[in-house]
Amino acid sequence: MIPDKNLAAQLPFFQKVSLFEGLSDQQIFKIIDIMYVKDILNGEIIAQENANEDTLFILLKGEVEISKRLLMPLFDSPTSKQEKSLIRLSEKDHAFFGEMALFEEKPERSASIRALNACKLAVLKKNDILAILEQNPEIGSVVFKNIATELTRRLVKANKDILKLTTAFSLALEGE
Repeated sequence: MIPDKNLAAQLPFFQKVSLFEGLSDQQIFKIIDIMYVKDILNGEIIAQENANEDTLFILLKGEVEISKRLLMPLFDSPTSKQEKSLIRLSEKDHAFFGEMALFEEKPERSASIRALNACKLAVLKKNDILAILEQNPEIGSVVFKNIATELTRRLVKANKDILKLTTAFSLALEGE
């Protein structure tokens, strides 16, 4: 894909994306220069859980749903569609996702992402973003700190959700 030069006009949007918090406009432009835009249709799967992909996305327009399979792969059948919606995000959230792919040798999606309406995404390929971050260590340290902050926030939420589920499960077992 060819980088989209029209993205530079959306600098005010990118300034609100937590991935870029603490970066100057010029530093953000360096990252925008390697992005391309992908248009997604309503209902289209953007990322499939367990798929090997190396792409980070920023939601520019539209709404997506992030979900996870309820059954473990061992018990899951190809026809099983049991998924739990974890969160819905829109452009108002200035959301990014797919960041874990930057840290894994063979990236595997931890959840599925589906468009709830027509969406526009800014796309960053792993090799492209890592090259920019390695060439510009000051940008790299800020971006990696921002990703760590986001992953920590998500982990804390997941831990609270697990506690709620195990508590409910324990109470259900006691009632039998």
